[in-house]
Amino acid sequence: MFPAPFRLFFAVVPLLVAVGALAMAAFPRRMTRWNLRSADGSTQTLEPSDTRILLMRVMGVVVAGLALFMLYGVFTIIP
Repeated sequence: MFPAPFRLFFAVVPLLVAVGALAMAAFPRRMTRWNLRSADGSTQTLEPSDTRILLMRVMGVVVAGLALFMLYGVFTIIP
């Protein structure tokens, strides 16, 4: 049996990964938008293509599912 701080660490890390992955799946345009500034001071916004946005959503859900499965596994394997 692991001490409480280790169990807390093994619980918090998958939760943070799941939250980050779900945020990437929910707001991919906001999290990947870049502002470019030219030499004359004007700004331009660069956004990824729709295919990349779709793949980011899918991978965000997959990574969040794996993280939650890891959280379940930690408490199943390490009581």
